[in-house]
Amino acid sequence: MGSTAAYQVSEQWLGQPRPVRVVMIGAGIGGIAAVKLFNEIFKNRPTSLVIYEKNHDVGGTWLENRYPGCSCDIPAHGYTYSWEGNPSWSKPYVGSEELFEYFKGRAQAYGVFELVHFKHRVTEAKWNSLIGRWQLKIENSNSEIIEDECEVLINAGGFLNKWKWPEIEGINTYKGFLVHSAAWDSNYSFKGKTVAVIGSGSSAIQIVPIIQKQAKLMVSFNRSPTWITPEFASEFAPEGRDSVFSKEQKAQWINNPNEFLKFRKEIENSANQFFNLQFKDTPLQEKLYQNSREVMEKRLNGKKELASKLIPTFAVGCRRMTPGHGYLEALASDNVVVRSDAIARITPTGIEMVDGTQLTVEAIICATGFDNSYRPSFTIIGENGKDLREEWKDEPRSYLSVAVAGYPNYFMATGPNFPLSNGSLIACLEETLKYAFKAVDKIQTQGVKSLSPTRAAIDDFQAHKDKMMEQLVWTSSCRSWYKNGTINGKVWGPYPGSVPHFLELLSVPRWEDFEIKYKTSNRFQYLGKGKTYREVSGGDLSWYITEPGANLAA
Repeated sequence: MGSTAAYQVSEQWLGQPRPVRVVMIGAGIGGIAAVKLFNEIFKNRPTSLVIYEKNHDVGGTWLENRYPGCSCDIPAHGYTYSWEGNPSWSKPYVGSEELFEYFKGRAQAYGVFELVHFKHRVTEAKWNSLIGRWQLKIENSNSEIIEDECEVLINAGGFLNKWKWPEIEGINTYKGFLVHSAAWDSNYSFKGKTVAVIGSGSSAIQIVPIIQKQAKLMVSFNRSPTWITPEFASEFAPEGRDSVFSKEQKAQWINNPNEFLKFRKEIENSANQFFNLQFKDTPLQEKLYQNSREVMEKRLNGKKELASKLIPTFAVGCRRMTPGHGYLEALASDNVVVRSDAIARITPTGIEMVDGTQLTVEAIICATGFDNSYRPSFTIIGENGKDLREEWKDEPRSYLSVAVAGYPNYFMATGPNFPLSNGSLIACLEETLKYAFKAVDKIQTQGVKSLSPTRAAIDDFQAHKDKMMEQLVWTSSCRSWYKNGTINGKVWGPYPGSVPHFLELLSVPRWEDFEIKYKTSNRFQYLGKGKTYREVSGGDLSWYITEPGANLAA
């Protein structure tokens, strides 16, 4: 029983918000959206937000990735925030520069630049249980370490933001031009050069058709085959990558918002049926497998030896399906050699294969992706004194992709098993941010000091996720970054359900899955002196009286 001897009733009204500071890591698409949502949800509240961004500008992925051919592989109208579209996209599949300019414009419109500190990299976050705050260390552009504190820490750094060199012996000895797709050098000319491209993921698939036309000879290293598919949602782009929107079409969308909304919803509805393709051994998957194989064989001009190297035998979607405009045609060109055997080492003049072949090349492009371990890029010490990077060394175990046991008031915009290949991505990103802000609201208005999911809740979610994945193509036998580069490991990438499933699940937080600690010994102290905001502000005290036929559940 709760004791009343030392208990004091607070002077507040029910749910009166206390000051809360939120720190956001990253000013990419997630960070930009967060500011819009924050300003609406916490308007006129004592809530502050600051963003620390490691780069010199907003935009994240679309600021960093500027390699040749870099573009969105879904229709751009399905790659905007849910609350507004962009009727002025130049074409269905826009390039990285246009995407960057659009999102930077949204950042300016939402007030992001008033809250962000550029060239500031969070290096350490340590939870202080005594005061219920994260204590942060941030390295600024002058390599100075500054400190900050916050009640809530949100990591919106993205899941593809730590690019890495391939782990190949001798890479540091190479004397020619060496570049990674995520750190592109546009000053180098590949014209007339002998070029090696290591990798066969989405970046390589966009780079190869461009560089192949410039190079004298290209050697493409395709360790793992990839399903090359038609453009996603191609029904909205009849001429494929060559499709463009006319001035008349854009004007029609601008002048007729209802028609534009209908068009956007058609794209979203199409995208959110994508999950149906991800089930193993179904007639739909079999049809997709056969059709994809036939299309790839045709695009390889009937070159059977090349087809044997490039066309997968695993389920379509086990690795990320990638539209490859001109990719297979480029690999089938006379000036391209495809190697699917193993590299032994990189030498000062080129690449040595395991079979002893010496390949002299003037440039090496590493389209070898990112660190997909989901381990944070900074030290993060939870209430048990452990670094999350160490806890997640072998397996990242999250709660619904958004939170972690033992790391109170810490939320991720795109954590492990986020719906990154399930359908409409940005809608899911918005929902994880809304989820984090619902936690901020609870902390701010209900006397909560900290909350974090229990380990039992995480164990249950992980058990469900792993069992569900057995039915899905992502556990087929292929090497995939969804499994951190393994062939048969656990799936850390996509969510085990559809986008609508994820959105509805996160829309109502299951606080019963959380360990909640309060600022005082009595969890109900936030009830205060028995008054509500309506009463103290002179509001309507009979709001519950409705007209006949009103929605009683509203």
